[in-house]
Amino acid sequence: MSGYVVPPGDGRSFGPGVSVKVEHGASPDFAVFESVVPPFWPGPGPHLHRSYDEAVYVLDGTIVFTLDGVEHICPAGSLVFAPRGCSHGFANRSADPARILPVTTPGAIRLVEELFHLERAGHAGVQAGLDHAEVDPAAVAALYAKYDSELLAE
Repeated sequence: MSGYVVPPGDGRSFGPGVSVKVEHGASPDFAVFESVVPPFWPGPGPHLHRSYDEAVYVLDGTIVFTLDGVEHICPAGSLVFAPRGCSHGFANRSADPARILPVTTPGAIRLVEELFHLERAGHAGVQAGLDHAEVDPAAVAALYAKYDSELLAE
């Protein structure tokens, strides 16, 4: 395998503001993606991963990370490390967008991408006039379980 460079603005996108820099097949040990976190986005609820670690570097803006129930205000330049088994979540409570660079194992990026597609399918159903206004919580829980992770009660 050869090394490669991802120029600014490049990378595979699977959702608005998400750009994959190191794909889940490029390394057996880690994956990297950049994500724009919209203003006032509540983020993923508290969750944990049983078989992998996650680090997030804040590139721009301020993100509120919760680690094992403790909130941390993290401005640009902060790094957050959530080892396997650590309950964590994050949100952008600001009126400005923020950018983060998660570095994680390949399973985490797959989980994020599949959650995006699941959410998008739910929104399409709402726009089509179907009764469900949210993604089925059982489907979300099953997706987390598929990646040896768990969405925790808030």
